[in-house]
Amino acid sequence: MTDSPLSAFSSDSTDLTPNAESVARCATITPTPVRQGVSWSDPDNDWGLTTRRPYSSIHTSGGRAHRQQTRWIVDGDVGAYVEQYGTDEVRSIPSTYGEFGSVETDVTFVDGLGAQYGYGFDGSVIEKALRVLTGGGRYSASKYSLIPCGRQPWILTGPEGTLLCSCAPVDRATEGRLTTEVETDTSTIAVEEQNQRVLDGVHQFIWLIEDSLGGRITEVEYKRSRGETQHVFVDDEADEQWAISAGDLAQLASLTTDPSSIQGSVGRGIQPPRGGETIVVEWDGPEHPVGYLEDGDIIAGYEFHWETPVGALEDVATVRTYRLTQSYGTWTVEYRTDRIATVVP
Repeated sequence: MTDSPLSAFSSDSTDLTPNAESVARCATITPTPVRQGVSWSDPDNDWGLTTRRPYSSIHTSGGRAHRQQTRWIVDGDVGAYVEQYGTDEVRSIPSTYGEFGSVETDVTFVDGLGAQYGYGFDGSVIEKALRVLTGGGRYSASKYSLIPCGRQPWILTGPEGTLLCSCAPVDRATEGRLTTEVETDTSTIAVEEQNQRVLDGVHQFIWLIEDSLGGRITEVEYKRSRGETQHVFVDDEADEQWAISAGDLAQLASLTTDPSSIQGSVGRGIQPPRGGETIVVEWDGPEHPVGYLEDGDIIAGYEFHWETPVGALEDVATVRTYRLTQSYGTWTVEYRTDRIATVVP
């Protein structure tokens, strides 16, 4: 068991500190408080805990606290929840509201498709949860405990009651970066990413770069620009790099690399999106296989897709051929559409 501080001001630790499970078993369970301007929803069951969410976000002096981040626990075994999901840590909170800005960000999940770096909790998130718990008044820090539970909602408990707080969008931490190891044909590479859709695209992108361009990816760097996550694939030996957005990596992961799977599905019959009889369509297949290099672009995959042209009644069955193309140092995923059938509902 470790007693982890939120920041330097709460760095005291001792062997006499109770462990997370013990603190959780002593958590105060109370009915939702009656407060002006706050209404609570009917009880829900969350991982064996009975909780009530506010009907809407709660405005606090520290900002708006969202519903999922401030669920009031009204019944259940908090100790059992922490035993199953806790990280064996108990964290103290700042002594004053003014010190929450010094709390280090705790990232529990890196999500390249998110609006921010990932999910977890920081000083702002903790402060808002505490203000919901206390009602916004003065508090004695020694009476409150925060119990991290990995990606699961964390626990904030004090004399007024106990909250179940979902991990919230957070920015990148200054240290302690989370990575996932990706196995390639030639090495193992650490990627600062945990979204599985993006990771599946990482595998595909590395294969395409190494197979089509002859690169040998040695590392992947994280970059965020204009609200978008990019992963930069580096070949140290050749002094080359290939940057691509997490969104385009996720798109790669959704594509089929086997055109016969599309030929089989449309040949067995496809249902128009607005109803009508199933139609059988023939598709001759693509001009080039996946991995083919054409004018600097790389064929990346295929996808069947229904399109409804603006201002028209028809539905159009299409097959999209996707390719990786480079522009201003960044690789993007684009597609060309082949129409294979048109139907009228």
